[in-house]
Amino acid sequence: MRTKMRYAALLFAALAILSGCAGVSKEMAFSQVQQQVDERIGYPVHWNANTGSVDAAAQTTKDLLNQPLVADNAVQIALLNNRRLQATYEDLGIAYAAVVEAGTPSNPAFHGGGTFGLPQDPGAAHAAHDHYVYEIEMDFLSLLFGSMRKSAAKSDFETAQLRVTAAVMDLAGQTRRTFYRVQSEQQMLEMFQQVVAATEAGYKFASELYEVGNIPELDLLLQRTLYEQSKLALTAAEATLAESREQLNRLMGVWGQDTAWTVEARLPEIPEEPPQVDNIEKIAIENSIDLAIAQREIVSTGKQLGVAKAMSLVPRLDILGELEQEAGVWAAGPAFGFEIPLFDRKQGQRAAAAAELRRRQEEYYALAVEIRSVVRAAHRRLLAARQTALTYQNEILPLQERILDQVQLQYNAMQVGTPRLLLAKQQQIDAGRSYIQELYSYHVARTEFDQILNGRLVSEAQVDTALSQGNGTGKHLESADAAGGH
Repeated sequence: MRTKMRYAALLFAALAILSGCAGVSKEMAFSQVQQQVDERIGYPVHWNANTGSVDAAAQTTKDLLNQPLVADNAVQIALLNNRRLQATYEDLGIAYAAVVEAGTPSNPAFHGGGTFGLPQDPGAAHAAHDHYVYEIEMDFLSLLFGSMRKSAAKSDFETAQLRVTAAVMDLAGQTRRTFYRVQSEQQMLEMFQQVVAATEAGYKFASELYEVGNIPELDLLLQRTLYEQSKLALTAAEATLAESREQLNRLMGVWGQDTAWTVEARLPEIPEEPPQVDNIEKIAIENSIDLAIAQREIVSTGKQLGVAKAMSLVPRLDILGELEQEAGVWAAGPAFGFEIPLFDRKQGQRAAAAAELRRRQEEYYALAVEIRSVVRAAHRRLLAARQTALTYQNEILPLQERILDQVQLQYNAMQVGTPRLLLAKQQQIDAGRSYIQELYSYHVARTEFDQILNGRLVSEAQVDTALSQGNGTGKHLESADAAGGH
């Protein structure tokens, strides 16, 4: 009987372990992540831990870095090379281990003991005998409820898979925004290099005029001030660009000689036609990975509630097999024990699980409302940013150029003084800087809108940070308005 109990317990354990792993593997989960990423944003990804494409990914990264970067290539490098993303992939392994653990029954326990007969007086009525007892004990509920716990863990595993996909999309969006910031600051740097060259030439010309007595010292000082401020703005632009390049280096996971990459000199122009997307709310809802995560969390919480309810009925049930020997006679038989839920019926656990389930459900509906609102707001921001950038490109910049030409003519005819000429130059510089900033804002808005339609929300903090970081260049020239207006 003892032998039969032992093999039966081992058989139950083996079946439970196999059922806990059936249909689940981290490799299969990552292949689904790859498919989701390809369908949503069109980039290949690889996991160093379980793919043989490490060398191929390194070669792809090297090839892309050896040519001027565009946004798509920067994103691809980040997805292949970012080690924090590789660390995120390990969440699949952790979640897989939780599935294995949930589907594994508790170990059986062995108990043994005995008594030994001691020498008796010759006149004793009964002779002493040795007595041995062996028991094997196992919590039967770990087998009975193992499938329920495994099912809940598999839901968490599926949630982890969705979160990994979301992390890939987050990195892609962040890299794209950072790349556009680098491009905008590169363009800003080129503009200030031209400004420094122009103001230096203006200052030298003013110095020559001052030496021959054609302009007063005040005009020379104003020209000198604009020149010095333009050099400060250039220095600030160089520092800002270097900082943004380092952030992009971190996102792409490159260091050493690989940081010597170059980018296309200018931000992409705005398409002639605005984005035509119908039913943006419907698309955002259907594609939302955030909603999918919330839905899986509801399922997982519901399954955990089911486990809590089931275990509240019989918290513990032990099945034992006993083998006993006394006086040379062996006896075997079963035994069992269970916990009586007289006081602790897991009321707190069941109430907490039920409340958690209701909370998850309410969060799901709230998230759906938020997604609809966010995609509408993102669409409006995109259209507004597009219109603003086009207005600068087609109206304000040409107007400022014409204004400067007219003021220069009047200055040459001695109809206006140096302050008015410097003010016109400053206004043209400001317009150029604002155009670059608005063009950058358009690309940030487009990246945000596309990411939401592809299924991943972008936090307002991320967008605000991107915009604030992209608007910090050229502040040293702002005070020149006052200098030119006197």
